[in-house]
Amino acid sequence: MKSFWDAAAHYDRFITFNGRGFDSPYVLIRSAIYKIKPTANLMPNRYYDQHIDLLDRLTFFGAVRRKGNLHMWCQAFGIESPKSKGVSGDDVARLFKEKKYMAIAEYCFDDVLATGRLYEYWDKYINIR
Repeated sequence: MKSFWDAAAHYDRFITFNGRGFDSPYVLIRSAIYKIKPTANLMPNRYYDQHIDLLDRLTFFGAVRRKGNLHMWCQAFGIESPKSKGVSGDDVARLFKEKKYMAIAEYCFDDVLATGRLYEYWDKYINIR
C-alpha cells in the first residue's frame, strides 16, 4: 500500500472505471487498516476532473439506468476487452489460490489498457470541454 501512495503523490489526475464505487474506497479503507496516510485525494467532488470515473461519466452521473461493466462499454466502442482473453475479475481469487500470479498481472494490465483506451474514446467523442 505504501508504494501505491508514494507513486500516487506524483499525479494530479486519476482515470478509473468504477473507481469511485469500488477501487478508491477499497484502497482508502485498506490503507487506514494498515495506518498508511493517503497522499492523494481519490474521492474529490465527482464533477471535477481530478478523478475521472468513466462509469460515472458514461452513465451521466447515474442518469442512465443500465450502467454496464467495462467489458460492455469496450464492446460498444470496439475496444478490446480485458475479458476477451478468457480471464475476468471473478477468476482472480481462484488464480491467486492456484498461485497463477502472472495470469492475474496480465489481466490487470489488460484492464488498465482497456480503461485507457476507453478514456481516449470518451474524451474524443463524448466529453464536452
